[in-house]
Amino acid sequence: MFKKRIPFQYDEELKRELDLRGRSYGTYKNYRSQLRRMSEHFDKDLKDISVGEAKDFLYHLKNTLHHQPQTINLCRAAFRFFRHNILGEYVAPDLLPIHKFVYQLPDILSTNEVLLIFEHLSLKYRAVLSLCYGSGLRIAEALALEIGDVDSKTMKVYVRCAKGGKARYSILSSYSLKCLRLYWKQYRPPEPMLFPNRDNPADAMRAHNIQKGFSETFKKLFPNSNKRITTHTLRHCFATHLLDSGTDLRTIQVLLGHKSIQSTSIYTQLTDFHFSKLVSPIDRGRSDSLV
Repeated sequence: MFKKRIPFQYDEELKRELDLRGRSYGTYKNYRSQLRRMSEHFDKDLKDISVGEAKDFLYHLKNTLHHQPQTINLCRAAFRFFRHNILGEYVAPDLLPIHKFVYQLPDILSTNEVLLIFEHLSLKYRAVLSLCYGSGLRIAEALALEIGDVDSKTMKVYVRCAKGGKARYSILSSYSLKCLRLYWKQYRPPEPMLFPNRDNPADAMRAHNIQKGFSETFKKLFPNSNKRITTHTLRHCFATHLLDSGTDLRTIQVLLGHKSIQSTSIYTQLTDFHFSKLVSPIDRGRSDSLV
């Protein structure tokens, strides 16, 4: 039997408190989702959930549901925000410890592999995801685009809903432009949204079905692969393949919208271009001594 859903009564308060602090609508949706899950898990109103129960829930996310550290820490942040800014109760950080994040290098696809997947997707999905690969956009950024954000004259994309609230420009690929023109001819989306939600055209399409379709297509085409592939992989591929072609790291940082060059520098671990130009110190000496 399914649990009865507990009404979430804090939508407006949560939205207001986050908006006052300049946090994005995406943060509101993520916090709301985590808080609802916690409330339904304990079958009680969120304000009645203790710090000890919240800790138990985080433990449940880790050891029963096997969620990633990002999800666990997001849930922790949402609960602390709710208690502090809506209920007015301070929760010391050490009472709900941060889950240590162990960074793993992302898996990468080749350009041909990406294009093969695109060939098996619907036109609508292909138009969205071509922007993730061709322009390095997060899927939320691609879905939030307005029609006027795509400039075919300068071949640029204006990313208005970037992470952290910082808008930026990125390049527009010829492939994406062709997909978008075909998409426009077939769907004629009402302004201003480029990818409107079918039920509410004022909002963007939801990412879930696109993400699911992409993952399922990858698994169907590459059933023996053990790579961890998601729609966000396309953004990693964009950066890595630019680096492969000789684009400098600073330019890639700007296109991705990374605040720190350290975030961008991970792609030097994924590219063959830089490694092929390196010479080990041992090979600079008398390496012929073993012959």
